[in-house]
Amino acid sequence: MKTKGRFISVDGINTHYFEAGARGRGPSVLLLHSAEFGGAAELSWEFNLDAIAEHFHVVAPDHLGFGRTDKVFDFCGQFDKRIWHIRRFLEVMKIDEVYVIGSSMSGGLSLTVAAREKPDWPIRKVATCSGGGFAPANEARNVLNSYDGTADHMRRIVEVMFIDQKWAKDQGYIARRQELATLPGAWEATAAARFKAPFRAKSGPSEREALDYARITMPCLVMAGAKDPLRLPGYAPELAAQIPGAKLHVFQNAAHMPNIECAEEFNREIIKFLKEAP
Repeated sequence: MKTKGRFISVDGINTHYFEAGARGRGPSVLLLHSAEFGGAAELSWEFNLDAIAEHFHVVAPDHLGFGRTDKVFDFCGQFDKRIWHIRRFLEVMKIDEVYVIGSSMSGGLSLTVAAREKPDWPIRKVATCSGGGFAPANEARNVLNSYDGTADHMRRIVEVMFIDQKWAKDQGYIARRQELATLPGAWEATAAARFKAPFRAKSGPSEREALDYARITMPCLVMAGAKDPLRLPGYAPELAAQIPGAKLHVFQNAAHMPNIECAEEFNREIIKFLKEAP
């Protein structure tokens, strides 16, 4: 990625982001990264941002607690805190309309916002890549959630997320992910989302668990890897079928990170979707 990172204050929160492309060509594109240990905009979108910026104005912030953004965590409502942070980021950046593209956790987050009666962000189109729907608890997910801070475990995480094991064998790539995952406060902020108090009874399904995808009215694209071990087989067509008029694209040679592993195919499909008339 040629674009260099910048910082902006969002209500006192030092927020790291990337920006490329010229304004004034319709809605901006908001790229929201995945949430594994070490997840950040510079890793999720390094093969996509510049290509999309040839056609659109693009911004890609690091979520609260991730990347180089301040390590902030709200134990009473981090999900809504993330949504608020992105809303305020857009307002501070003076962005009035967005096409939202979310990877993994951010895909589900974006669909949740889109399904609300009054979406928190000014979304005109939404695309999810490996996000949304049911996420089973299995051994692959346990590898992602139990990161112990070592390079060996980071390699195991990458082995789960990619089909082509060249990524796991690339010591430089592992080191980059390791650096972001072990920044001061990074492990704690990511691990905190996994904490569940044993004495706190669940009051019912969360907003995400009870989400009515039929309430999404803007154009939507569901994207997924055909060989994603973190998801149940066939989840993407089932998810797309619940969203009125949604388009579907399945990457046959990808696992959980098609935006990285099949970057050219991803860029082509995303740009085509964003350019289509509503």
